[in-house]
Amino acid sequence: MTSSSEHPFANPGPAGLMVLAFYLGCLWPIATGSAPHSLSVVLVPLGLAGGIIQLVAGIIELRNGATMTGNILLAFSTFMFLGMGENLLKALDLMPAGTAAVDGWIFLIMGILMCGFTIGHLPGPLMPLIFMVATDLFFVPAGLYFLTGIEFFWFVAGWDLPFVVVSIIWVVLATVLNPIFGRPILPLGPPLIRLKDGKN
Repeated sequence: MTSSSEHPFANPGPAGLMVLAFYLGCLWPIATGSAPHSLSVVLVPLGLAGGIIQLVAGIIELRNGATMTGNILLAFSTFMFLGMGENLLKALDLMPAGTAAVDGWIFLIMGILMCGFTIGHLPGPLMPLIFMVATDLFFVPAGLYFLTGIEFFWFVAGWDLPFVVVSIIWVVLATVLNPIFGRPILPLGPPLIRLKDGKN
């Protein structure tokens, strides 16, 4: 977290990640078959509320000068709204049930972009990097599953979700608690690489 002297707003990133954890925590049992697909209707209110939170968080991050984090949160908000809209329209029979042919490309493009943003996290703390890698392992396999129908890809994407959620919980708690106590209650870990100027 940053002080008010450095940025006009406090760090909204934890809120944006928390709603993502709520959403993925709901999606996980549905994606892995431990909950019936009919319960995906719960993703409608979660997607709406989460999309709004991530939209606001992304704008604030950009206002604070955090270009990569702000843009990632805004992209996540789009997926929240997409999930909300698709699940609502399908539940109301206003959209065809089979949208994999287009969903696959959306997820795959997002996955490729997230892989690129993962590279940008290499000079930063380890846990946010782990979160990014876990996110990559959801979007890319999910996109490939939608496009190919190969079940293995969906298995990887579905069972990767707990790792995404756990990494979110760690990053959120560390981001909020560490500055309060003035020391690493939950360490975020060292960077894997260091830039030539010594900045991480």
